[in-house]
Amino acid sequence: MMIAWGIGTLGPVTVLTATNALLLRYMTDVYGLAAGLAASLIAMSKLYDIFADVGMGVISDRTSTRWGRRRPYLIIGAVLLAVSIVAIFAAPGFASEQTRIWYMAGILVFYATAYSVFNIPYMAMPGEMTKTYHERTVLMSWRVYGVGLAIMIATFVGPLLLQFFGGGAQAYTNMALLFTPVVIGAGIVTFYGTAKAPSTVRERTRHTLVEQIKSGFSNRPFVILVLVKLITLMSLGIQSIFPFFFQRIIGAPDGVLGLYFLCQSSMLLLTPSLWLMLSRRIGKKRTFLAALILSLPAWISWYYAGHGEASWLIYLRGVIIGVSGAGVILMGQSMLPDTMEYDFRRTGLRREGIFAALYTTVEKLSGAIGVALVGALLGSAGYLQSRGAAVVQPESALAMIRFIMAWIPTIITALGIVALLAYNLDEAKLDKTERTSA
Repeated sequence: MMIAWGIGTLGPVTVLTATNALLLRYMTDVYGLAAGLAASLIAMSKLYDIFADVGMGVISDRTSTRWGRRRPYLIIGAVLLAVSIVAIFAAPGFASEQTRIWYMAGILVFYATAYSVFNIPYMAMPGEMTKTYHERTVLMSWRVYGVGLAIMIATFVGPLLLQFFGGGAQAYTNMALLFTPVVIGAGIVTFYGTAKAPSTVRERTRHTLVEQIKSGFSNRPFVILVLVKLITLMSLGIQSIFPFFFQRIIGAPDGVLGLYFLCQSSMLLLTPSLWLMLSRRIGKKRTFLAALILSLPAWISWYYAGHGEASWLIYLRGVIIGVSGAGVILMGQSMLPDTMEYDFRRTGLRREGIFAALYTTVEKLSGAIGVALVGALLGSAGYLQSRGAAVVQPESALAMIRFIMAWIPTIITALGIVALLAYNLDEAKLDKTERTSA
């Protein structure tokens, strides 16, 4: 059951990672949109998520079927996600730039909706499936394995496919088509594999949506966790600089980029059990802090990389950032159902959907901020877009790529560490919180 639930993350994370890592370069170097404009389109679609996520959270909380409140959306969302990734990377090459802009804006909104339909019910399920503090961490460790495999598919297999198919628009189309069975298959496996998973039934309350959201934000541990995720997950958006950095700064082909991401994603598959053991010894918060601190030297070292960089050093950075990422993802995800349980004990309300919606909205909003920041900085530095032609970039753009690669993630990580210090929900505090009635 836990394994089946973890497999479900393959669909949304494969699509999310592929768009975070490859979409900005696709839109600038293949689809012919300016970097700042492309980043703005991505960011605006994420802002739309604020409404889509909350709406989907309410819908899943109020759904009542013989398959439960959440599970039907796993199939629907998986199909919509598969359609969206093909529609994005097989975008028609309209001659009119204005038409290309409108098409991409519309399809990004469609993708945002598809992601919400799947991921909000999916992320609400752990609050219903688990009962104890450490059981939640074990369940989330399976999601980390799924995230690692999804990142491997998107960032290792993806660039290799682009290189195999010769680059250009058709290569992106072929890559997206090959990803669709993974996305749909993961949704089907999770739907059937969680058929016997514990779940809760719909509860009717006198509280309005606005009242529930306000009450939710009175949950201090949840608010701090959301703030930490808002800060640290901007690194997802910053991933969009990797293809630019590898191509323009260290002169490496997409295959090397794929191998780097293979090193990084492999650690998400190999190290969750180590972080799980550490969290049992020193607690989730301290483990989260250790994971964040571990990545700092690797991020800073990118500033000094250049042409002729030793391959082993490139891949070592991937290993370190991957080990760190495994701890960050595992601890952040396992803390979310803790805050859901804390909310239920304080208020007596079962509203996992709303909490998952707010949390997921922040995840995507932080990624949007990261992508928008990358695009805005590249645009301000004079980065030149094209439609597949080779372009010599100005020195100002190259310097900005180097700065974004090294110092933006370093600053983000440091701010996340400061925010996390204020988190105060542990097993003892949760056990002392008495259950109340709605």
